[in-house]
Amino acid sequence: MRCVKARCEMEMSRQQSPQPVSVTARSIVIGLILLPINIYWMSVAELKYDSQATALPLFIYPVFLLFLLAIVNLGIQRFRKQSAFQQGELLTIYVMLVISTSVGAYGMMQDLFAVILHPYQFATPENDWESLFFRYIPSWLTVHDPRAIAAYYEGDSTLYTQRYIEVWIKPALAWGSFTFLLLTIMHCINTLVRRQWVQQERLAFPIIQLPVAMTRSDTFFKQPLLWLGFAIVAAIDLMNGLHVLYPSVPAINMKLYDISRFFTEKPWNAMGTTRTSLYPFMIGISFFLPLDLSFSCWFFFVFRQFFRVISSYIGFHSMPSFPYFYEQSAGAWLGLCLVALWLSRRHLVEVFISIFSRQKRMDDSDEPMSYRMAFFGLIAGVMGLTIFCYQAGVSLVYAWLFFGLYFMIAIAITRLRAEFGAPHGIFNHPLDMMVTSLGTTTIGAQNLTTMSFFFWFNRGYRPHPMPNQFEAFKIAEVARMNNRRLLIAMLLAGIAAIIATFWVDLSLIYRDGASARLGAFRHWVGGGAFSRLQRWLYYPQQTDFLRVGFMGVGMSIVWLLRALRMRFLFWPFHPAGYALAVSFAIDYFWFPFLLSWLSKSIILRYGKIRGYQKAVPFFLGLILGDFIMGGLWMVFGVITQQQVYMFFI
Repeated sequence: MRCVKARCEMEMSRQQSPQPVSVTARSIVIGLILLPINIYWMSVAELKYDSQATALPLFIYPVFLLFLLAIVNLGIQRFRKQSAFQQGELLTIYVMLVISTSVGAYGMMQDLFAVILHPYQFATPENDWESLFFRYIPSWLTVHDPRAIAAYYEGDSTLYTQRYIEVWIKPALAWGSFTFLLLTIMHCINTLVRRQWVQQERLAFPIIQLPVAMTRSDTFFKQPLLWLGFAIVAAIDLMNGLHVLYPSVPAINMKLYDISRFFTEKPWNAMGTTRTSLYPFMIGISFFLPLDLSFSCWFFFVFRQFFRVISSYIGFHSMPSFPYFYEQSAGAWLGLCLVALWLSRRHLVEVFISIFSRQKRMDDSDEPMSYRMAFFGLIAGVMGLTIFCYQAGVSLVYAWLFFGLYFMIAIAITRLRAEFGAPHGIFNHPLDMMVTSLGTTTIGAQNLTTMSFFFWFNRGYRPHPMPNQFEAFKIAEVARMNNRRLLIAMLLAGIAAIIATFWVDLSLIYRDGASARLGAFRHWVGGGAFSRLQRWLYYPQQTDFLRVGFMGVGMSIVWLLRALRMRFLFWPFHPAGYALAVSFAIDYFWFPFLLSWLSKSIILRYGKIRGYQKAVPFFLGLILGDFIMGGLWMVFGVITQQQVYMFFI
């Protein structure tokens, strides 16, 4: 099946043009115009109506806008062909929207607004936060004005007053600069590994299949199977949407269904909450995964649940936290990073020799930036984070350790997205790993307090910018775009997204109130950060050697699975499937992965490659139908200011 992976990985083979398609000025301008619209739509849908669509690996908002642009472009091609957008221009706009979505998303800057003022609003005599850690909070990282804080949570106010704007200038500049440093470091790391993962290993990149196919030519919209898949899903979403508005209309549940209600007796009840789903978009996305990867996704989930049952039957379930899946997950993700770097070791050695030698040994003219610029940009970015942390009171050793762990997880997630395209809602925080390994007394109250304010960008990793940046470079390779111009577009999109997110979200919060009419404002994110800090300061911890040992178990299992996979060609288990299962990232989607794996297996067995190619439009239609009809309902909800059907969760 691995040869099938190589042959089937990209039906969207490169366009044979003599030189890369330009990333034009008009495409960047249009991207910058659409960007605040995208941020506003996303913020209202997620903060007010709890859409959670940015928790998915493929973002609905950019796909929806790209679909509209592609339809408009068909009309332009018909009446004024010379003015029509090229594929590279459409994809430039799409990439800029994706970057803006990943920056302003639930799991990124939306969570910043849940954390930044939380301790001042929710401090009480009972939790004693004021005496515990207020003295350790850097004044320039947050807002202290009681009136500004009250209006933030109560609403019926406006950001556009001199007092509120003045108190937000320092925190906005601080966190905006911090976020841009993170994005820049990610770009540099992606540049250093791009050629190895994109051109040499030729990873699958299932997430980019739909946007590239949608912009390749007008024949995309003339495929009957595409519209069949689209129509089936759109009809279901239409019916479910009407059911929300008019309950008498019947509904077809495609979302989560709890099957653990049927397993209430011991030892089966040890499985805990177990859900199935029929998300059409995920069935479509997982169809583009290599079979061994999609198999590993659902197999390790089933194995995890079965292991829980066996543990309960034997009696291990009575042990606290056994089998320590959280710790296994932490070790597994660090192990995946080390595996990815090990597989890239020869390429990275050549890169570093090229950086420091007088004569270039590697041609980096097609990279987003030169290897030398990427390396020194990485060093400069790390120095910037170091200065930020030092000014915030974090010891340099712990700052380097924290961000070392963070970027190890980022590399693992980026590699996983390039291979799998799977959701990566993992909950392994660098600070938790540090506390488990070193203890709270060693780290100290000042470091723990300041790093608790970092909770917003490493709580769940679902909209992580780094894999979205990396997929943009694969899009550039497939569509023959200029990587360096695309990097400029992404940097501009990152800056614009940071500014737009502060502007849009603060305006929305002061108007509707974080605790008043923003029903989906995530107070529990701030609560998670500072309740955890309260526990650490009240009950100091020492190194937990048992949990550290299970982190080692997770890392060892990843290395073992990788070794077996390299040694035996028939070995069907991918280590990333194990990491996803023990981190609970696949819980919502294991059943769609099973259905997609089964469908693809049957198609390849009886239809061979030709059957697979014929089936591709149908599965693209499943994704597109879910996203377009789901997007229309979300637009309708924002316009009419009412709760509507959400196609996810």
